[in-house]
Amino acid sequence: MTEDAKACEIKSIGPVNVDDCEEMSELLGVLANKTRLTILSIMLRYESVCACELQPSLGMPQPTVTTHLQKLYSAGLLNKKNIWRFTYYSVKKEHEELLRNILSSTPTGLLAHGTRKEQENRG
Repeated sequence: MTEDAKACEIKSIGPVNVDDCEEMSELLGVLANKTRLTILSIMLRYESVCACELQPSLGMPQPTVTTHLQKLYSAGLLNKKNIWRFTYYSVKKEHEELLRNILSSTPTGLLAHGTRKEQENRG
């Protein structure tokens, strides 16, 4: 046995269940989208947001915004409240800390800097 072969010997790793990571994998899949991360950062900043308010802020067609909101809602990240013709979304309390940690650790610091439109308005 060569010296290289000895370096590759693995200590005893017990059996693992890949399914234990299923829920987190699905959550991360939903979060792996810049528009959805931006929507979440807006919601964490303003708590409850009407779907119609996101369209001008994001600069996207309303159906596109609605699709992203539906994905976040279906993943269990958002609360949804209908008032007359308006739909308001907010981040579920049990996910706030995780999302704040994720968004504050982005290279652009989404929570600290705001949306692109807010940044343009500032300067």
